[in-house]
Amino acid sequence: MNGDSTFITSGFEGIISPLERVTHEVLVGWNLLVLAAVLLLVVLNKQLYPRQFRQLLSIPGGVAHTNQLLREWSPTSSFIGFSFTLSYITVIALFLQKAMVIFSNDVTEYNGSNVFGILCAFVAGWVILRHLILALMGWLFRQKEVVMRQTTVELSASTFCFLVLTVILLLVLYIPNSVFVWIGIGIIFVFALLKLFLDFNETRLFSKMPTLYIFLYFCTLEIAPLVLLLTAGMRYFDQSTVF
Repeated sequence: MNGDSTFITSGFEGIISPLERVTHEVLVGWNLLVLAAVLLLVVLNKQLYPRQFRQLLSIPGGVAHTNQLLREWSPTSSFIGFSFTLSYITVIALFLQKAMVIFSNDVTEYNGSNVFGILCAFVAGWVILRHLILALMGWLFRQKEVVMRQTTVELSASTFCFLVLTVILLLVLYIPNSVFVWIGIGIIFVFALLKLFLDFNETRLFSKMPTLYIFLYFCTLEIAPLVLLLTAGMRYFDQSTVF
């Protein structure tokens, strides 16, 4: 070596600054706990209320199934109705959070439990607002039975939606690809359209409102808000603004 200075003999005189480890994984431990709680509620309802569970899932089969269900029990004041509404809010909020993480590619900003809590509050507020509007319409037009049918149809469609979306959500957690996010968005809109069709059919058969008024009613309360939310979301992640 002949006295030449090397890293071994003289050491390193610079300053090594530690770098924060960056991860692009969207899965966080508490995500699985949330999904486990949702699945536990499904299994619990399936075991405790097997008949009500089957009746709720049979609603898309036709008006006769809705008639049979409403003769025996009320979904709005039942444990199965409350727990499945809570499960729907939870799964939709978690899916929206992971969609935000994947589309923005920002794990640090959107993947925390605080964002999940905000989205849960937003989805819950949306569900509560819809029920209040339905109750108001039922009171104004004296269509209490129609409102009960619409609420039952909404619960059935929401149950189907969060059950199917849970499978997609697991794929999103382990394979964070935008393809699965778009599949999930498609599932949400398919069940939204299914609910719209069933609501329209139930309202047309059990109310005295003209068909045109029913169509305009659902365009205002169902189609327009969904289109606005989708457009706002796409503009936000594309242009960082909803305006």
